[in-house]
Amino acid sequence: MLRELDDQALLPGLARQELRGWMGDHWAVGDLQVIASELVTNAMVYGGGAWVRMSLRPEEQGGRRYWRLTVVDPGRSGTVPMPRMPGVGEMTGRGLWIVDALTSGSWATSLTQAGERAVWARLPFEAPMEGGRER
Repeated sequence: MLRELDDQALLPGLARQELRGWMGDHWAVGDLQVIASELVTNAMVYGGGAWVRMSLRPEEQGGRRYWRLTVVDPGRSGTVPMPRMPGVGEMTGRGLWIVDALTSGSWATSLTQAGERAVWARLPFEAPMEGGRER
């Protein structure tokens, strides 16, 4: 599933809507919507372009299945996305900490062959067990 989004003011909301359409009521849709909002917002603010590309695909590693959400931007910022420590009064700077917490550290960034910035995050396909039951 892939969609290129180009209306910057609406991008985070459109990304959430796309995920709901792609996933329906899957248990992970809420967390992936939060992650998409954070990554799309970062791509808009720091990516240096008029577009953002988002994809979602299942993948398997070590016998476990995952959802892999990837957000790509033009990569013009020259900086590598990393969590930072915002000041007490700052309204920004917590997004990648949220992504890190929701994914248990299963996210990364790289440049594509075309020089675009790709940031991906991964969540388990199956719902985690809570007290012996699926959540």
